[in-house]
Amino acid sequence: MVMTTGTPNATDRGAAVLCESAFAVKAAVALPIQAQCEPPDDDRWFERMKASGIDALGMHLEAVTPEVRTRIMPGKASVPLERYYEAFEAAVPVFGRGQVSTYILAGLGDAPEAILEMAERLVGMGVYPFVVPFVPISGTPLESHPAPGPDFMHAILKPLADMLAGADLRSTDIKAGCGRCGACSALSTYERAGATA
Repeated sequence: MVMTTGTPNATDRGAAVLCESAFAVKAAVALPIQAQCEPPDDDRWFERMKASGIDALGMHLEAVTPEVRTRIMPGKASVPLERYYEAFEAAVPVFGRGQVSTYILAGLGDAPEAILEMAERLVGMGVYPFVVPFVPISGTPLESHPAPGPDFMHAILKPLADMLAGADLRSTDIKAGCGRCGACSALSTYERAGATA
């Protein structure tokens, strides 16, 4: 199960409601849960989230360079990359290697090299970088923005799968969440192909 809140406030960024919700779900059914939020203001929220029954955590960068972040998501870009790095470093010891992930949308303007550089940093921290192709949605401000082509995605997903294998991080080991499901990206296919090569 995936629980997400958007960004309801500028302090806990939804962590409190995620804790309450996870506790209620776990009281009724033994279901793995991934919570998704922006980094809360206080890293102690990670312990609280884990204690409430949250098994995995997603804190999604979406884009990796400051220029693209500011252009595509000016509100979310107000949380600096450095805060994400600090939060990842604090969350991984609580949830475990590979149980903290981040969603990265390829095709919004970040070069493959920039995405792979960020992925290398994240993998080194024990964070699973779930790279997904941007898909334009009709009726949104980016409806005319082109989706990345297969060559663009291959240039990212092949080396990323090798990087993940080298760090012993696998989507199949994630307890819950987008990376575990994998439906939005071919990354898990690249992981499997590398494992059988």
